[in-house]
Amino acid sequence: MTKETRAALLMTAAAFFLSLVPLAVKLVPVDSGIPTSEKLVARGLVAAVFTFILLKKRKESLVSARPWLLFLRSALGTIGMVLYFTALEKLPLADTVTINKLSPFFVLLFSWLFLKEKLKRIQIIAIFIAFSGVALVAHPDEMSISNAVIFALASAVFAGAAYTTLRALRKYDSPLRVVFWFSLFSVVAFLPKTISGGVMPTGTTILPLLGIGIAGVLGQVLMTAAYRYAPGGKVAVYGYLSVVFSVIWQISVFGNIPSIMVLTGALLVMTGGWINYRYR
Repeated sequence: MTKETRAALLMTAAAFFLSLVPLAVKLVPVDSGIPTSEKLVARGLVAAVFTFILLKKRKESLVSARPWLLFLRSALGTIGMVLYFTALEKLPLADTVTINKLSPFFVLLFSWLFLKEKLKRIQIIAIFIAFSGVALVAHPDEMSISNAVIFALASAVFAGAAYTTLRALRKYDSPLRVVFWFSLFSVVAFLPKTISGGVMPTGTTILPLLGIGIAGVLGQVLMTAAYRYAPGGKVAVYGYLSVVFSVIWQISVFGNIPSIMVLTGALLVMTGGWINYRYR
């Protein structure tokens, strides 16, 4: 097995597990009373414990070489997760995941604006195709865009901003350290609210809450491993398979078949992603 094949398989597995995160969020019963903050704490706590164990096992330092940059990445990523989880509570699974997949295109725009990186003509075309796909998913036949769609779009913006900081942060901190502090940041930020206004998990909610954390950290670890075997441009496109998985979950778990417009929009977003990573 070549390194590129192994990287592709690892990224496909990462996309699978990362697609389980929004599924687990949707599986938390609406009438359970569990707030978004508690879901974020569940995700962050599992990831923080797991990465802390790995860091100690590898004898890596917890101290960041660029703490202010790591703080910025953690803050932007946490805001993006809040918006993403909020959108998931209001929109169908496939719609939310597809809109959130605009984040790599916001990375292109932010890198062009703030890091002075050149934007190729083919990438501009890819951005246009992807945003056209999201326009279909957002249901242009409606007179106004719902708040849920705005939350999903904003989650992609903040995720893109967080990923942009990683372009500089990767020179100073390991992926494990970044994931640890990002996860710990979300726990510290929302633990007080969870304690004061949270709900004690029961049999119907504890498994989805654990699933949010376990699936999230497995997806992050597998993604990190994939980038070790091949350049990002050759494997990142497989991350868009999470859109395909989300469509499968929406049909098989919730019995909700996405409309033709949503499926077309998802295909356009994935096409834009493929063009971007193929010709970047």
